Amino acid sequence: MLNLQHIRGLTTCLALLTGANCIKFSYESVQLTKEDIENLPAIAFGDKSVTSAHEEASCKAIPGSPEWPADDEWNRLNSSLGGALLKPIPPASVCYSESSALVQDAAACNFLLRNASSTRFYINDPLTVLSSWPEGDTCFATSNPQGNCTQGGFPTYVVNASTVQQIQMGINFARNENIRLVIK
Repeated sequence: MLNLQHIRGLTTCLALLTGANCIKFSYESVQLTKEDIENLPAIAFGDKSVTSAHEEASCKAIPGSPEWPADDEWNRLNSSLGGALLKPIPPASVCYSESSALVQDAAACNFLLRNASSTRFYINDPLTVLSSWPEGDTCFATSNPQGNCTQGGFPTYVVNASTVQQIQMGINFARNENIRLVIK
């Protein structure tokens, strides 16, 4: 029977024999390159020797503010990300008739009311962070909606990252454009 010490020893021997220092997953091999940065300077790595115009800003840029990146910049980021940039709406918007949802959907709303908190719905949804509460009760699931649903505290854009390169691009873009970064 192998114990933990035997397994560690075998792993170390295998690493030495193959010349591998560590195991690398396939998604780790795709990383940000100089060519990527040339196509979209907003995803460049930070340079401590250069003072950014955003360092003086007391607040992060928000949608609608003059500092918020233009749609063209978001489209260029999405292109660089290979289409991994999402612009999702709050899940509970299906419960409201006066919301940004394309259509009110009673079945989807009922699912949220009955199942979302007891399933992996909020974990799997790219917009939400473990529950619906961070949006500030501006669009919560309800069978009797009052008012309309708004984006609230939910992010306007989400990078559905699956490679190191996409993570690097998302973080660099948020830093360089002085926008709030939420990591899920």
